[in-house]
Amino acid sequence: MNNSNKDKIPSPEEKFSSQELRVASNSSRFNTVQEAVGQAEISVEKLLSEWDNICALNDYLESGDWQADFEADERGEISRAVPRAVLSEDGLYNLLDRLQDLLGQMATLASFVRVS
Repeated sequence: MNNSNKDKIPSPEEKFSSQELRVASNSSRFNTVQEAVGQAEISVEKLLSEWDNICALNDYLESGDWQADFEADERGEISRAVPRAVLSEDGLYNLLDRLQDLLGQMATLASFVRVS
C-alpha cells in the first residue's frame, strides 16, 4: 500500500471551497482586529481616566507657567530634589502633540468604519 498520499497535507484549495476559504480568511482578520480593539479600549479607558491630568498639563503649558518654571529651573531656582520631568525642554509639548496625533488617527479610523 502506498502511504505517500496519506501523509500529504491537502492544500486549502483542494480541501475547502472558495466560500469556506473566504470565511476562514475573514475569521482570521476578525480575531486579529477584535484583539486590537480590545487593547485599544483599555488604552482609551486609561486616557479617559487621565483626562483631568491631560487638561491640567495643557493649561500649564498654555498659561505661561511652564515657561516661567522652565526658566527658573535653568537659573537653578528649582531644587534638584523636586521632580522636574515636566520641565524637559520639549517633553510636555511633545507629549501633548503625540496625544493630538493619536486622537487624529482615531478620528480617521472612525471616519472609515460605518455600521448601518
